[in-house]
Amino acid sequence: MSFLPKIKSCPCCYTLNLFRVNGMSYENSYQSLKEWTLKKKFVCRKCKEEIGLFVNNTDPQKERTIWFSLLNCEDAYYDKLNKLQKIKVNSKKENKKYLDTIEQIRNIQNEIQLSKTKLKIKIKIENKGVLIRNVY
Repeated sequence: MSFLPKIKSCPCCYTLNLFRVNGMSYENSYQSLKEWTLKKKFVCRKCKEEIGLFVNNTDPQKERTIWFSLLNCEDAYYDKLNKLQKIKVNSKKENKKYLDTIEQIRNIQNEIQLSKTKLKIKIKIENKGVLIRNVY
C-alpha cells in the first residue's frame, strides 16, 4: 500500500487528477480488459466523468486510466467481434462467408466509432455549456 498520491490525466479532458490507491481492488466486469485489474475508481475534477485505474495482472508496472463511458461503447460489441474474427480466420479468402464476415466486422467497427464520436461531442457540448453559462 502506497501513501503517496498518484497523478494521472483524465482521458476525456486531459486534466491532471490527484488520488491515492489503497490496497483493495474492484470487480472488473469489462470483457475487453480481462487481463487487467481495476484498482481505483474516481471522478475527474473538471469534467465529472467516472474514470478507472487499471493495472496489468502479468506486469504490475503497467497502468492505464480509462474512461468508463468510452469503454462501454467498445465492450457492448466485444463478443460479437471476437466471434466474427474467429469465423474470418477459419474461412477461406475467396469464400462468400469470408466476405460477409469482413463486411459485418466493418459495420460493427463503424457503429463503435460512431458511438464514441457521439459521446465525445456530447461531453464537449456539456463542458462548453458550463463555460458559456458562467460568462453571463
